[in-house]
Amino acid sequence: MYDLLDIACAAHAALELDKISEKEYAFKHVLNRVFGYMTPEAKAEFQEWVERKGWRAKETIILST
Repeated sequence: MYDLLDIACAAHAALELDKISEKEYAFKHVLNRVFGYMTPEAKAEFQEWVERKGWRAKETIILST
């Protein structure tokens, strides 16, 4: 419950920041918190979506250890 509150507060704070570098840092914090709840399959699906958009270099995600 409090993790979701932390995510919501961080997202709202990121919207209020003036400097682009601070916004980017805050939104990366939000993404990292959200990724903590995602399954490896969901993370892989997200990575595929990002690749289709062309936003990030290709990364390898290993689903089993």
